[in-house]
Amino acid sequence: MDGTRTENAIEPHFKLSPPPDTGPAALIDAPPIPGLFFTPSLRLPADLADSVMNYCLKTFFTSANINQIMLFCRAPSAESSTAPSGLPPLLISLLDVLSDILRPTLPPDIHSLLFPTVPTRARQAIINRYDPGEGITPHVDLLKRFGDGIVGVSFGSGCVMQFASSSEDQTYGVYLPEGSIIVMSGDARYKWSHGIEKKTMDYVQTPDTSSADGGRWVKRTMRMSITFRWLLPGAEVVGSA
Repeated sequence: MDGTRTENAIEPHFKLSPPPDTGPAALIDAPPIPGLFFTPSLRLPADLADSVMNYCLKTFFTSANINQIMLFCRAPSAESSTAPSGLPPLLISLLDVLSDILRPTLPPDIHSLLFPTVPTRARQAIINRYDPGEGITPHVDLLKRFGDGIVGVSFGSGCVMQFASSSEDQTYGVYLPEGSIIVMSGDARYKWSHGIEKKTMDYVQTPDTSSADGGRWVKRTMRMSITFRWLLPGAEVVGSA
């Protein structure tokens, strides 16, 4: 299978009215959060997305009780200008494709932050596997461990990611389709929390629905995410030397 995933594709949905406590339908476009970059039409090529997901499932998630893997790539040494290959080749290819896909849409400084020609810091790739009904507690990525510039990719299924300002006076739900890419920098990284509610389906804004609030239910299936983050100096060192 090849090509790019359909721009407006949304997983199986149902024309059901939401319960009273559901809240508004999740957005399908980027909310007005400074430093958050999300274009739903930008997707990974389908063949690459399938290859990455199949590789990760067969290589890392070999037991039902494994749902998270962390991989690390050290920064090049002072004697070398070549970045070390601490990540599997397929994830290096994924980073290269992400760089190409995002280059036309990101400000140059943000693109350089995420995809420098020669990295000067260690990089982490965290891979999470979610079954329907699972989620992640709202959080801001550890301030003393991770630097600015986070890029995440969704595989296998879409889901709604919830964003809340530090004062919690502003909240947004954003639907992240399968194959979509999201970037957090600046305020979006430091001043807004992000999380995923424990649900089996999401109420999502769609343009072709007759619902009063423009929403439609979208089922979740098994989902995998890969998030790339920069480690702050010394954060890659575990234990005593």
